[in-house]
Amino acid sequence: MITGRFVRGLYVVTSLLMLHLLSDSISMAQQTNAGTATDGLTADADLANRATSEDLPQISAAVLRTQIQQEQDLEKRAELTRRLVALLVSGGRFDEALAVSSTADAGKDPLLAYWKAEAMIGSGDYSAAAALLSPLLEQQKPGVMSDRITLALARALRGKKQPDQALKLLNTIAPDSPVIEDASLEMVADLLALGRNTESLKLLQGFAPASEEGKAMKVYLKGLIAWESGRTDEARKIFLSVPASTPWSGAASTLGAALCYASSGKPQAGIDLMEKHLDTVDDDLLLPEQFRLLNQLYQSASTPDTTMLKKWAEDSARPARARLAAMYQAKGEFRLNHPELAETLLDAFIRHNVDDPLADQARVLLSASRLRRGLSDDALGWASDRPGATPEIRARLAYLRGLAAANLGKFEDAKIDFQFAASLDPKLSQDALFNKTLLIATTDRGKLDTSEAALSMLKQTDGPPSQEMEFQMALDLARRGSADGLTLLEKVADETPDPVLKSRARLAAAELKMKAGQGGAATQELATAVHENSSDPEREEYLNVFLKDTGKRSDVPGVIAVAKAFLQAHPDSRFVPEVRLKLAEALLSSGDVQGARVEFEQLASSGSGTEIGRRALFLAAQAAARLMDPTSLDDSLMLYERVAETGTNDQLVWQARLQEGALKNAQNLPMESLAIYDKILSYPTNQTSPGPDLELRAATLMAKADTQHQLGEKDPAQEREALNTWQMISSDPALPLRWRNEALCKSGLVLEDLGEGDAALAAYYQAFKNPRTNEPEQLWHDKAAFEAARLLEIRKQWNDAVNLYAQILSEGGPRAGEAKARLAKLRLENFLWEN
Repeated sequence: MITGRFVRGLYVVTSLLMLHLLSDSISMAQQTNAGTATDGLTADADLANRATSEDLPQISAAVLRTQIQQEQDLEKRAELTRRLVALLVSGGRFDEALAVSSTADAGKDPLLAYWKAEAMIGSGDYSAAAALLSPLLEQQKPGVMSDRITLALARALRGKKQPDQALKLLNTIAPDSPVIEDASLEMVADLLALGRNTESLKLLQGFAPASEEGKAMKVYLKGLIAWESGRTDEARKIFLSVPASTPWSGAASTLGAALCYASSGKPQAGIDLMEKHLDTVDDDLLLPEQFRLLNQLYQSASTPDTTMLKKWAEDSARPARARLAAMYQAKGEFRLNHPELAETLLDAFIRHNVDDPLADQARVLLSASRLRRGLSDDALGWASDRPGATPEIRARLAYLRGLAAANLGKFEDAKIDFQFAASLDPKLSQDALFNKTLLIATTDRGKLDTSEAALSMLKQTDGPPSQEMEFQMALDLARRGSADGLTLLEKVADETPDPVLKSRARLAAAELKMKAGQGGAATQELATAVHENSSDPEREEYLNVFLKDTGKRSDVPGVIAVAKAFLQAHPDSRFVPEVRLKLAEALLSSGDVQGARVEFEQLASSGSGTEIGRRALFLAAQAAARLMDPTSLDDSLMLYERVAETGTNDQLVWQARLQEGALKNAQNLPMESLAIYDKILSYPTNQTSPGPDLELRAATLMAKADTQHQLGEKDPAQEREALNTWQMISSDPALPLRWRNEALCKSGLVLEDLGEGDAALAAYYQAFKNPRTNEPEQLWHDKAAFEAARLLEIRKQWNDAVNLYAQILSEGGPRAGEAKARLAKLRLENFLWEN
């Protein structure tokens, strides 16, 4: 089935969008055809095959799953597993296929490994798929058709942005191969990705696909080639002629034709086409891209109303479409100068979609509109910080808070918010209006026109990210292990005119290459950065200390060496504290605890009587605790006590006390730990000096409950005391949400052990449903849901478990993929199939 699940980050109406669509279309068409293959599978006319032939894949999968559970012969069981995975892949159910394939050893089953790789490609995990396919192609194991492996590996390589290598691989497939049509489609895609339009068209005209999907893809590819060649009218006619053989091909061809209308100055024709298509869909695979384009077309055509958007927004039978339509209806009302109606729509959208990323955009628009209408108090409330949002959104909210605060005469608050906005999104500093606003706010001279500033915020449209934002996006991709992070960093380094940003991108790219084992490339990248920013060599030497650490244990000696060299060469540098701290960490990692303590204590000595000195003592105590031998633990306790005896009763003191409690537990003295925790918790709240803050109080209560739970292994009464302490945490709304949810989850686990399943389920459910409006707590929220679903499964309450997993999946959080896999596995095992 052709789908568009890999379209990501489409911001502007350009040929880049068409190339993204191309990548999706070919991959999905080939997965459809690959899924029909039965290399190595039996052709017995059993019940599962009959269900497949009658287009009943869910029934077929249920039959196969049953047979797998019942089959005792290991070889027959393996064959059934392969058939099930192949069936799921052919139906586009890739996560389910991965869940099933994980129940067997793909390393010992080449055919299963092939189908698992196909599922990985469908899920977008191209690197893992390539790693699985390459050995299969080299080993030529029996039972797996080599041309099919070649084709799959080529698709994985194109997914990894390596179309040239994919093309070389495809050229090894013989013209009479059974997969030549799929290979030809893939070659067209690779040629087009490489900009070789004439060759791609020639190849496209040289074959005739047999499947309906393949025929649609040939027409679609022809339209893409015309678009890329600048023949817009011809491309539009071709896109309009693409057979709607699948939901994806219908959506992609509609987008293509509408883009052609837009670029030809015919926005109304594009609107008519988009509205006609969107009126028939709900969770279309390219729905966000279609609404984004439709909104741009409305603006170009000066459409006088939002009738169609209102109709879709109110259609609860199609929730995915309704969600996007509601947001764009509000934008439309702003365009038509109906701010009060737009605000009402945005308010309703936020309340119904609290944690939706679109809701954060709605908050920006709502706050700006309220500010423009002189409602500064309301604007300030709607512009509250959203820690889980993107830096750009947080910057815009901070900017609006600053405007509102200034309007209310809170000039110091305004200054802080403006500076925070600039730190999150440096591109604001290039905006003349922002600079004017910041100057007035910080000097108290001139008139601050918050109405003008708010209007500029409302007029902001979806556009390409700034280079600073691209840099931050690249770092985020790199942190998540995506190879695209390095590509984007190098793009920023090559294209930005800002020498500082160029150097930062070069240095980050060098670090990534070092971590990937590309030492030579990393050195060259660093040399380039030094050359581009040669005015500050000391800074580059300082950064080189941190570049030496790529996360490998073998890096530690090098880090120690360059850190010591820096300290010797630049004893008065402003970077000395950070480098000394890095040196201490490296020494600690190398096992040189005493050396680390020396550095920490030297850092403390250089800042004697200062905050940095106390902090260094604290770190020295942590270093001593690392060895966990009696002497080191005693030393650590002594150092923590030195911190705690400073008499300031600030948070560092209470943190030191909390660590002392943890060390007493490590010394198997739980009662002494409890005494320390009670001392922290009993500190009078009416003292003039500060007591433990809410965060530290919650951490202390949690440590106390954990200690009581530890004692509960031998004393049941202590287990009940632990439950009581967790109850104190979970019932206190003043404490941070993550601590309350953690307490509920731990309570649930203990209640389960005590045989109180109902109470355990209630605790999990409460944690899952605790509002996250003011704190985007995710870890324990997700854990609670999974624990509740697990308990429901133990009870064989399948429908409730399925509904709970579906809720996790619909939230789209970090464990949504896991929930989807679990949901798939649950349905497979218990025949809970959707119609």
